[in-house]
Amino acid sequence: MEKHSFRQGFETFTRDTESYDQTNANLSLHSLSDVLHMYHAEIEAYFDIEFGINDENTSHYEIVCLVDISDDKIHTMNPDLRKRYRKAGKYRRRKLEDKYHYKNPLNRIHGYIMTETSPGFAGPETLCTDVICSSNYSDIKGIGNYLMSSTISAAKKAGFETIVLEVGNSSAAESIGDSSDESSGSDDSDEEDDSDEEDDSDIEDLIDEVACALWKKSVRHRRGAPYYSVDECYIRNIVSTYLHNQGCGWVEPETNTDEEYGYGGYYYLKGKRESRPLMRFYESFGFEEDPDIHIEQKCFSEVPYPAMFLTLC
Repeated sequence: MEKHSFRQGFETFTRDTESYDQTNANLSLHSLSDVLHMYHAEIEAYFDIEFGINDENTSHYEIVCLVDISDDKIHTMNPDLRKRYRKAGKYRRRKLEDKYHYKNPLNRIHGYIMTETSPGFAGPETLCTDVICSSNYSDIKGIGNYLMSSTISAAKKAGFETIVLEVGNSSAAESIGDSSDESSGSDDSDEEDDSDEEDDSDIEDLIDEVACALWKKSVRHRRGAPYYSVDECYIRNIVSTYLHNQGCGWVEPETNTDEEYGYGGYYYLKGKRESRPLMRFYESFGFEEDPDIHIEQKCFSEVPYPAMFLTLC
């Protein structure tokens, strides 16, 4: 779908062109692989890692980022935050730079979308939007609308008939509890070449940094407390599959419909109330809820998040 990416630039999409111009940003859509190539030296220097990237994506995931490629803009701090930055000590300044300054090249990513083809039992005509995120640290408005419009436009051009998604929330995830990290249980053979181990370590270090950065961008605050609607491990698994060019490795989830843990049950309803504003955002684009996407097509995990679809034809 990458080659069908939305060609209308953000500067012509936004309704507030004056405010956008004042930010000195130049937002453009690029694949994650392109971003890692474009800012390869800066990423290696900032995170003190070395890595190589395969140019061809053969995984079933695509990750497309809305990136500020401007040479003039250097941070996303508002005037009040900028004043606090000037007065802050070394430790506090470092923390602010890590979130807002382009010294951290991953802060150039103001939003991103993660998509997957043929999820679950759905056919090749179905595109799944696993994650759509506007960065909490961006100083530009309208990014979420732009990314969703871009996804719908690109999906139509690519020939997809349906887009499906699920609405993440912390309450529905309580029905499953803490899950183990499947990627942490593998052992390297003692006979494995040291150079291979070093190469694996390099790419794993990169995956850790990228996944953590993308996850942190999704943070929101409720009554002053940080809140994430998507799990960091979920983000990391997608980034890892994408950068390793792996197959889907899909395992059929054990979904159920009981009154407490299933779709339509207690935790589902609790999560739906929590995520109602986000559902309204998707509904504004024409998405509708359909339990069969979760129960019958099994496009997602066993967690009973509200499942929605959009018909493109």
